[in-house]
Amino acid sequence: MSSDVEMSETQQARQTVVYVDDEELARKYFARSAGSDYEVLLADGADEAMSILRREGPRVAILVTDFRMPGRHGGDLLRQVSQEYPHIVRILVTAYADKDALEAVNSGKVFRILEKPLGVRTVREVLASATTAPLLRPR
Repeated sequence: MSSDVEMSETQQARQTVVYVDDEELARKYFARSAGSDYEVLLADGADEAMSILRREGPRVAILVTDFRMPGRHGGDLLRQVSQEYPHIVRILVTAYADKDALEAVNSGKVFRILEKPLGVRTVREVLASATTAPLLRPR
């Protein structure tokens, strides 16, 4: 029983991050890169991410999403999260820094934009800075 209590306390101390990417290997790599300091919840698209946020939204601190995905792209997700969950720090990941991605940054009030492929050090540095960032609230 004491191990359940200890595990629960450990989970409470960690920040919760939602990572959204349609590529399974990218999701696994991100979860490993984030390390044990974060609880990482994985989604394969915008709709699954919103389902997770409906369940876990109040405890989620950071959302990291790929931009180009089948169905709804990351920009749509960022805008929705910005409106419905303004306490969540939003980070965009893209392999293509194009006009659409830049618009997503502007309209989704994005904390950072990261370019693929992601490095372990970059992931950890950005997550650490996101947890201490002032909230990006709509004006």
